[in-house]
Amino acid sequence: MTLTRTDLPVEPQDRAVIEQLLVAARAGTAYRVTGDAQAMRAATERLLAMPIMARGDPSVTVTPGAVGGIDGEWLAPAQIRHRAVLVFLHGGGYVRGSLALGRSNATELAARIGARVFAPAYRQGPEDPFPAAFDDVVAVSRALAATGAPYVLVGESAGGGLAVAAAMGLRAAGDALPVAVSGISPFLDLTLSGDSWVFNADKDMATRAMGEDMIALYMQGGDRRDWRASPLFGPFEGLPPLHIALGGHEGLYSEVLDLAQRAAEAGVRVYLDVFEGMPHGFSKYTLSSATRALARISAWIDGELARADA
Repeated sequence: MTLTRTDLPVEPQDRAVIEQLLVAARAGTAYRVTGDAQAMRAATERLLAMPIMARGDPSVTVTPGAVGGIDGEWLAPAQIRHRAVLVFLHGGGYVRGSLALGRSNATELAARIGARVFAPAYRQGPEDPFPAAFDDVVAVSRALAATGAPYVLVGESAGGGLAVAAAMGLRAAGDALPVAVSGISPFLDLTLSGDSWVFNADKDMATRAMGEDMIALYMQGGDRRDWRASPLFGPFEGLPPLHIALGGHEGLYSEVLDLAQRAAEAGVRVYLDVFEGMPHGFSKYTLSSATRALARISAWIDGELARADA
């Protein structure tokens, strides 16, 4: 079993900013909303307009494109050092996400690693229910593999869950696997059965009620334990190396620890970074913890690409 965990302390200025965000969230002026998909998407737009949100690396060029029949955008850094392609999967609970929501993280990773990124606009519920998002990510992965270039799956929140699930699907089908998989605050268990939804309930931006609403809109009666939706319950044998960045105050804290343990027991090399005091989605904020998380993810991916080329 190979599980390497690193605990990173919170800096005082980050803690103060997070407290302000939580106050706004509890007041209903930021992020938290339940109900229909349009209300959720409007809340995401309000969140993106807040000054706390990171804007990404302006040196990265963003152009529309498509891979495997899936529309999205290409992000190209000023200096390309790797022929590998990163696939960046935005978050948003399979309902309220967008390319804009993931763009800051995607551009930062592109610039830091020196690799092109493709961000697919994968289908979401309720318009396109489960397993549409999973199918789209698998299609993108297969198309990239067909070019002969190595690729890496990276995702935030729901995108992190999709990255792990897609790797499982590709492995089961005998397809070419990504060099590595990286999840940032990955959403891995749509049954919401982890204890941390209780003990972190007052500490996180995300809530169980939000999760239930989004899951209902995406799954539409489907089996929440299906590993294509909840990779916590999937087959881990033979998966590529896995890196996870996690906030210590996330509602999904427990499911991430469980998945890391199961993957390691199945022989996967797992690297887990836990950022003290950070809530769900912290990598998208202008926080020192976010900068540190993206730097560590980039260094890890860079190392895995070098290992693959050796």
